[in-house]
Amino acid sequence: MENLKQPKPDKFVIFTDVHGVERKGMYKTDASGFVEISEVEMPVETKLIYKMSEVNQWKYEQEEDTDLTRFVL
Repeated sequence: MENLKQPKPDKFVIFTDVHGVERKGMYKTDASGFVEISEVEMPVETKLIYKMSEVNQWKYEQEEDTDLTRFVL
């Protein structure tokens, strides 16, 4: 996985939070962090956003494996 340089915006990534949990999401510059992809639609106030300081490592995910309809910000 990559060190803590910022990924390119709007690219799908797999990231590990500070608790060691691996998550799938996207780096969003307007959120200033990683937004986790949810399996179910969630209200805006409950979106899971992880700041750079809350992420230990990340790597790019192959985009063809990601269902774009599940990502809502």
